[in-house]
Amino acid sequence: MNVQWQRYKELELLPDSVSKSEIPLVHLLFPFIAIWRVLLNALSREHIYENRTEYLERCWVLSDSYLSHSTYRNTLHQLLVLMDLDPE
Repeated sequence: MNVQWQRYKELELLPDSVSKSEIPLVHLLFPFIAIWRVLLNALSREHIYENRTEYLERCWVLSDSYLSHSTYRNTLHQLLVLMDLDPE
């Protein structure tokens, strides 16, 4: 790479006082950091969604006796309670 830099300086007529600029490591790693962040965000969203779904399924499980006496109003009331929209 040093030979290439010397040739570049000669072709562009750059003085010897101009040094080769080094690319900071952060610039080289930026694509990997961005991909890692996107992956972590996707995994965390999926985890939150799964936990919320499991929680609602656990809350929705009813005993057999409640199911036999269940009405549309009771089911709607339970849904509103789960959604924190309890009308009472």
